[in-house]
Order: sequence, then C-alpha cells, then structure tokens
Amino acid sequence: MSKNEKRNKSLRTWVFNDFPSNNPQGKEDLIRFIRLSMRDGKLAKAYNNVERTFFSMKSDPRWPLLENSKRMSTLDFFERVVDLASPLVSLRPVVVKGTVYQVPGPIKREKSRGLGLRWLLEGARRNSFNKCAFKEGLSRELFDVYYKTGYAYTKRLEVHKLAEENRPFSHFRWWYRTK
Repeated sequence: MSKNEKRNKSLRTWVFNDFPSNNPQGKEDLIRFIRLSMRDGKLAKAYNNVERTFFSMKSDPRWPLLENSKRMSTLDFFERVVDLASPLVSLRPVVVKGTVYQVPGPIKREKSRGLGLRWLLEGARRNSFNKCAFKEGLSRELFDVYYKTGYAYTKRLEVHKLAEENRPFSHFRWWYRTK
C-alpha cells in the first residue's frame, strides 16, 4: 500500500466513523471538501477545522429541525448546502467567425459539485478574512447558503442569470469541442 493510499484510507475512516449516515454521496463530498480546504498539506488540521465547525453549528439555534422536531444530521445538512451552492449550467466561450459568444450548457454532476464546494470555501475565506477564525467564517457561510443567502448561493444565481441572458446563443453549443 502506497503512502497516498494510506492517507486516503485514514481520511475516509475518520469521516465514516465521525459522521454516521447512510448517505455515501455526502461522505464523498465531505472528503472532497476537506481536501479542498487543506492548506500546506496539513490534512489533520483541515479535518479538525471542519469537524469543529459542524460541532459548533449543531449547538446553534439556527440549525434546522426536521418535521418531527428532530435535529437534521450533519451530512444531510451538508448535502443540502452543496446542492444549493452547485450550479446546473455553465457558460463557455465559443469563437464563431471571430466573435466570442458565451454559450450556456449543462455541466456534469461532479463538475457542478466541485464548483459548489470551491465557492463555499471561497465564501468562508471571505467571511473569515481579518475578522474571525476560519471555522467561524465557514459556519457562517454554510448557514447563509442553507438559508439562501451567502456568497456561494449568489454566485450560483449569477451564473444562472448569465446563462439565461445568453440563451439565444445556445444553438452554438455544438460548436465547441468536447474531449
């Protein structure tokens, strides 16, 4: 077993042990989110930041309740936030006869979720810049996106708005090459 596989296994076991759920997609997204939030190769520190964020968020009165007044699980909450932050369409520049058009088109689920995760982190870093710790900025961004405000959600709405404005150019979608 290589060093990389050991690292992957350790993070995977941490997430699967500390965040119990029957939602495998949520666990994979959480692992990807932790890896994206990592700085200078410090995986344990990134994991601790995310774990502490969710621990502090669970005690917050803004944490959502289900119909039977039970608390929502952490991974279900995270999945909902990632769904709200992920765009459904994207714009691609296409050159047709010397003119550049922004052509809207659907994107794959993995790409969409990756963009949503990156926008969540970008919003968290914006919230925590010179004001508070990263985990506080992250919790603020996650709550904001859940309640349909926040940086990642507005960025998604901007992309959808631009796609709607450039909808007349969607017939150029066949023009760009897919690899």
